Amino acid sequence: MLDSATLYYASAAMMAVMTLLSYLTWRTNKNTPGTLLYIFYPLVMFISVMSFALHGHINNIASISIANSFMFSASIIHVLAICQFFNAKCIGLRIFIGITITLALTMIYLATDNTELRSRILVSDLQHIIESLFLLALFIRNGRKNYPNGSIVYIMILIIILAVFTGRTLMMGDVSTANLLSENWFSITLFINGVIAPMFYATGMALLCNERREQNLNQLTEKAHKDLEIRGLFLSTISHEIRTPLNGILGSAQLIMNQSSDPRDKPYCEAIINSAESLNLLVDKVLDYASLDQRDEALYEEDVELKTWLNNLCLLLSPLAEQKHLKFELIYDLPEQACYYCDQQKLRQVIINLVGNAIKFTDHGSVKIHVKLLQEGQFENLLRISVIDSGPGIEDEEIAYLTEPYVQSSAGKEKGGTGLGLAITSRLLEKLGSKLNIESELSKGSTFSFDINLAVGELSLVEQRHQSKDYVTGLDVLLVEDLDLNQKIAIEFMADDEHKIKLAKDGNSAIELMQKHHFDVVLLDMNLPDLTGQEVLKRLKAMDHLNQRTPVLAFTASLSPDEIKEYLALGIKDIVGKPIKQQKLRQALSDSQSNQAASIAVELRDTLYDETAAAALISSFNEDEVSSIYNEFVLSARNKLIRCQQLVEDDKEQCIKLLHRQASTALQLGFNRYGLELKKVERKLLDNKPLKESLTGALGLWQESLQAYLAHVRSELS
Repeated sequence: MLDSATLYYASAAMMAVMTLLSYLTWRTNKNTPGTLLYIFYPLVMFISVMSFALHGHINNIASISIANSFMFSASIIHVLAICQFFNAKCIGLRIFIGITITLALTMIYLATDNTELRSRILVSDLQHIIESLFLLALFIRNGRKNYPNGSIVYIMILIIILAVFTGRTLMMGDVSTANLLSENWFSITLFINGVIAPMFYATGMALLCNERREQNLNQLTEKAHKDLEIRGLFLSTISHEIRTPLNGILGSAQLIMNQSSDPRDKPYCEAIINSAESLNLLVDKVLDYASLDQRDEALYEEDVELKTWLNNLCLLLSPLAEQKHLKFELIYDLPEQACYYCDQQKLRQVIINLVGNAIKFTDHGSVKIHVKLLQEGQFENLLRISVIDSGPGIEDEEIAYLTEPYVQSSAGKEKGGTGLGLAITSRLLEKLGSKLNIESELSKGSTFSFDINLAVGELSLVEQRHQSKDYVTGLDVLLVEDLDLNQKIAIEFMADDEHKIKLAKDGNSAIELMQKHHFDVVLLDMNLPDLTGQEVLKRLKAMDHLNQRTPVLAFTASLSPDEIKEYLALGIKDIVGKPIKQQKLRQALSDSQSNQAASIAVELRDTLYDETAAAALISSFNEDEVSSIYNEFVLSARNKLIRCQQLVEDDKEQCIKLLHRQASTALQLGFNRYGLELKKVERKLLDNKPLKESLTGALGLWQESLQAYLAHVRSELS
C-alpha cells in the first residue's frame, strides 16, 4: 500500500482542488443557500489532513488533537451546508451536532494517551458513520425527487463511505502505531475519504446547484406565462372599459355634428371628436406596446400598389400638417405602378408613428416622406423609406435611448406623450425584418429611416383598390348590443344608409331572432350580459337556423391580437372596433356583402386560358392597365415557378406564400388549369408530400397555358 505521507499529501491536494471547485460553484450560484458555507468544508479538511501529515514531526498530542478537531468541525460544516441548501430544519440536526461535539471532545481526551489508538480510530469511524447516515437520510428525504442527479452522486459516495468505515470498525483487530499503516483497511478508508470523496462531493454540489437553477428558471418561465395570461386579460378588460365610454363621446359628437343645423355647434363637436380621438390614440399606443410583448405575431401580407397606398396614407396625415401650417409632401422615386407583397398594417403603423412624431415636434418648415429603391432583385427589392423633418433636432446622446419604452427626448418632455411611439415603431420594424435608423442635427431637423426588403407583388391582386367605393344600402341588419348608447349610435349611423335594423340586447335573444328571421348581416357585440359573442356563434353552429350563410361582424372594444385571431377562427368576416366610426361601419357592412371569391370559384371553366377574365378586368382597369397586368404576369410566371423549386427545401413557408399568390393571380387572369394545378401543389406542400414531379408538371402546364394565351392574343390582333 502507499505510505502515509503520500496518502495525506494526495488528500490535501484533492481538498485544495475541491476548494477551488466549490468556490467556482458559489461564484455562479451566489444566491443559492449553503454554497458559501460549503467552501469552508474542504478548507477545514485541508488543515485537518495537513495536521495528520505532520504527525511525528511535531508534538503528537498537539497534531492529533488539532487534526481531529478540524475534521469534526468540517463534518459539522458539511452537514450544515447541505441542510441550508435543502432548507432542512429538524431536531436531528441538533442531535447530530451534539453527538459530533461529544465525539470530538472524546477524541481530544483519548489523544493524550498513545495506548488508546484503537479507541481513537473507533471514535473516528463512528463519527463518519453517523455523518453518512444523516446525509443519506437528508438526500433520500429532500433531494431524490427534486434533485435526482446531484442526489445520486452524493448517495453513491455516502454508501461507499458507510460500507468502508462500517467494515473497518467490524473487522479491526488490535492496532498499534507500528502496524497501523500496513493495514489495508486504514489505507482504503484514507484513500476513499481523502482522495475519492472530495471529487464526488464537489461534483454533487455542482449538479445540485445546476438543478436548482433549472427549477428556478422553470418557475420563472411558468410565472412569466401566467403573467402574460393575466396581462392579456387585463388588456382585454381595460381596452373594453376605456373604449366603451370613448365610443359614447365620439359617437354622440358625430351625431350632433351631422344633425345640428346651427353652424356654431360644429367647432365644439370637432373639438370633442379630436380630443376623444387623441385620447383613443394614447390608449392604443399603451395597449399596442403591451400587446407586442405577448407573443410573436405572424405577418399578414398582401399585395399593395405602393404609390396609391402611400398617397392614401398622406391624405390621412396631411390635415395634421395643415393644422400647423407645415409643408407635407411625398417624394416617390419608384416606378408609378410598383407593387409589393407586404404586411401593410404594420408598415402603415410604422409610417404613421414616424410622420406623427415629425409633425408633432416640427413647428416650422416641412415634413417629407421619401421612398427610394436601393437594390432591385428578381423577386425582392430593397427600399429605403425616410421621414425627414425640419424640427429642433435631437441631442446625440439621446438618440441611442429613443427606442426604449417610456424614454423621451428633451423636446418630447415639453410636448408630452407616452414615450412609446418609437418603441412600438422599433418593435414593428423588427417583425418586418428591418431596423430604425436616426440621424439628427440640432436646429436643422431629423431623419428617421429604415431599409426593408419587400417581395415583388402582383398588380392584378390590387384590383379592389380601383373598384367603386359606393356603400351598400337597405340591408336587413341584426344588431346585437346591450348598451343603450352604443345601440343609439349604431342605429343612427346605419339609418343614414337606409338599413333595416332589428335589435337584440343579449345573446339568447339574438339566437332566437336568427332562428325566426333571415338577415343580410349580423353585427354582434362580443361582450353580452348572458353570453359571450363566441358562445353565441358556437351555439348557432350546433343548430339549424335561417342564417347559416349570413356574414357576422364582431362589434367590440376588445382588440388584442389573440382575441382577433379567435374571432377570425370562429368565422367572423370583419371586426368593427369601438369607438364606432361611421366610415368603418359603412365599409364593413359593404365588404360583408362581397361574394367575388365565391363567384370566381363557381364560374371557373376547365380551359388553359379563359378570355372572359380579361373582359372582367376591363370593368375596373383601362385597356393599357390590363395589358400591363398580363405582361407582368406572363414575363415573371416561369421564373417564379423556378423560384418555388429553389425554395421548397430551404424555405417552405415562403414557397407556400409564393404558390398561393401565383395561383390566385393565375385564376384571376384566366389561366384556370394552371391556377388550379398550383392550388394542388400548394395543398401537397401543406401536407408534406413530395413536390418534385408536381412542380415539373406545373411548369409544363404553364408552357401550354402560355401558348393558349399567345394564340388568343394573335387572333385578337389579326
